[in-house]
Amino acid sequence: MHHVRFSVCRKMFQARPLHHRKAMMYSFYVLIVCIVFYFVICLGAYYVDSEKLLPAGNVKKYVNKVSNKTEFPTANERQEQIITKRDIDNQQPVEKHQGRVNMHIFEDCCGGSLQKLRSNLLYPLFPNERTTVNRLSISPQWKNYGLRIFGYIQPAVTDEYIFAVGSDDNSEFWLSLNESPKNVELLAYVGETGEEWSAPGEYWKFASQISKPVLLVKDFKYFFEALLKQNEGMDHLQIAWRLNQDSSSFEVITSEFLSLYQDESSLLMGDIDHIPQTEASYDRFLESIPESPNPVGDMIREDPRDHIFKIQLMDESYTKDLFPECDYQPSYIIGHMIGRYQGVNLIYFSSVYPNDYTRQTYAHDDQLCFYKQDPSFEESKGFAGYLTEVTDPDVQGHNKEAEHKRRYFPWRPTVFSSFLNYFLLCFAMGEKQGPNWQRVYDVKPFDAGSKQSAAAVNSCKRAGNIVMSQSEAMPIVKAFMTALHSKEATRGFSLLRVLNVVRREDNAKGSRYLVELELIGSQGQKLLVSRYVYAQKTETAQQLPALCSPKQFNWNPSATVHVIVAVKNQARWVIQFIREMEKIYRVTGDKNFNVIIIDYNSSDMDIEKRLKKGKLPSYKFKKMEGNFQRSGGLQVGINLVEDAHSILFLTDLHLYHPLNLLNNIRKHCVEGKMVYAPIVMRLDCGASPRAPSGFWETAGYGLMGIYKSDIDRIGGMNTAEFKDKWGGEDWELLDRVLGHGLEVERLHLRNFLHHFHSKRGMWGN
Repeated sequence: MHHVRFSVCRKMFQARPLHHRKAMMYSFYVLIVCIVFYFVICLGAYYVDSEKLLPAGNVKKYVNKVSNKTEFPTANERQEQIITKRDIDNQQPVEKHQGRVNMHIFEDCCGGSLQKLRSNLLYPLFPNERTTVNRLSISPQWKNYGLRIFGYIQPAVTDEYIFAVGSDDNSEFWLSLNESPKNVELLAYVGETGEEWSAPGEYWKFASQISKPVLLVKDFKYFFEALLKQNEGMDHLQIAWRLNQDSSSFEVITSEFLSLYQDESSLLMGDIDHIPQTEASYDRFLESIPESPNPVGDMIREDPRDHIFKIQLMDESYTKDLFPECDYQPSYIIGHMIGRYQGVNLIYFSSVYPNDYTRQTYAHDDQLCFYKQDPSFEESKGFAGYLTEVTDPDVQGHNKEAEHKRRYFPWRPTVFSSFLNYFLLCFAMGEKQGPNWQRVYDVKPFDAGSKQSAAAVNSCKRAGNIVMSQSEAMPIVKAFMTALHSKEATRGFSLLRVLNVVRREDNAKGSRYLVELELIGSQGQKLLVSRYVYAQKTETAQQLPALCSPKQFNWNPSATVHVIVAVKNQARWVIQFIREMEKIYRVTGDKNFNVIIIDYNSSDMDIEKRLKKGKLPSYKFKKMEGNFQRSGGLQVGINLVEDAHSILFLTDLHLYHPLNLLNNIRKHCVEGKMVYAPIVMRLDCGASPRAPSGFWETAGYGLMGIYKSDIDRIGGMNTAEFKDKWGGEDWELLDRVLGHGLEVERLHLRNFLHHFHSKRGMWGN
């Protein structure tokens, strides 16, 4: 009996290892199934979150760009802005319907919010195209555009109407109390941020899409406008209405209830006086860029350099003999003919102080190429190379204690946990170990702006100007003030603030500086001193650098600037260019400039008529026959200038000009010595002067300030080679500028912007 019990027990104990192995195997299979099931669920959830299906089956992909919040009221406030029963005695019956309404198209405008459209410099007066539609439901199947549809609605019966709007992306519907555009009120809208949208005919997605009842009278007309902003994806807009009755349903407003605001078929694109301006759509050109404590981009913050022209310039007699005169022959001056298009590789950038924030830090891709200018930057390490780890003795002692416990009280994992750890490790391959929260570092101040090279490097186009450090700029300022205080006439002036210091460094001989200081006199008067000085390179360090006045290197603050542009059939941009010149004259009061427009027989506007009624100190206009020529047109403008000692600024359309443009051109053009090629920033699609983002056109030299005597000396524009083409004429001109021994000042100019535009409709396209 005992033998039998012993045998049974032995068999039981022999079977246990087998059962244990089976249990481990089953657990392993269950673990695999759970992991697979978990990842299937995660992928499904990710798919559902990332894409949404329209009712018709189309997939709507969300746009990642989020627009700035508009200045309009909130949803609750908008719902209160609804037209109710009002006095209608002043309304007049419609004489006839035309069955169509006006539609203006604004292309090359990215983003899905209407704020992006309203921020466009050309909105609402300068659309790309003006046409009509016969019903308020459209789907152009295009991208990056905005629409403004306006005209009159004429109801067939007197009753209360409810309006609805549906769109992709954002839209608004505005209606007037009568036929006047001045009385429009917002009735319905889809979204504000650019991310909102609805399916075609889906009027119930947002509460804001449907208006409250509005009383309309038969045979009377009511001005309306509908706005649409489309980014990418499916595009559509529909405005529908119904009677305020339970049995009524929404229907798109069709031709029998519509009429034009104005027939534009016989008008030129340059005719803009008829375009209605309303609370929803008005010209924001005269509005100053809002001064916000947190603007989108530091470049639009207030900077003294932007308004330096407002400070009275110190009389030249005070500083004429302030410094001894010295020869000025920089080692980088070429003075001999060079190979075709080699000049762009021989240009040097100047540096500035203080920081002018021309670096595009708010761009979506703040490129690492900016940091690669620093010799200590190692791309393999990234920014980790800038950190020096510091030992924390308390944390180090704690780590030793933990290591002691692991050594003498090791954790012994089970077989199951080993399998689990193995598979978790497989699924987390490449993932770093957990953070060490108590690791601390030391770091030294890093002035990235001063690490750039003075040589023109076109691979990093968001970097902006090289910024001098304070330790480099202030010795020059102190030496300048020491010289001022050594003279009886200027001894009573004190430094109020350093406005601007520009340095052109010459490693072989020394550096040239433009020093601009705001001074205050003993009587409280404020004056601006602005002049060039030179600091020769020395072998030994000096407490203050010895400054001298570079021979024949002075700028003329009263030189006349001739702004020259050649055009053809670009009415909306020509008008905008004239308005920009009027803006500069209106704010600065500078009468020493002249606008010259060479027109190749434009058929879309009367340019001379617009110039005659413009508010400019002076202008010249010449009409040319034949095909458009940029080089030829600019040369015609150059020939119209008789004064050899005046400055020519060869420019282009599509530009937003800073108010200090003329002042900058004069300061950086020195007759017989230096020309000025300011770097313009090309705005990204959807960007605007109020929220600038883009890249600096470091490779372009089409915008150049040069004295008339100098351009005559180098042979003018190359009209023979570039008669029937353009593109490359700026590089060819640069080659000759350098070959004749002229220096080129190259600086990024704050708020000097080139508006985004496609080449559709441009010359030769």
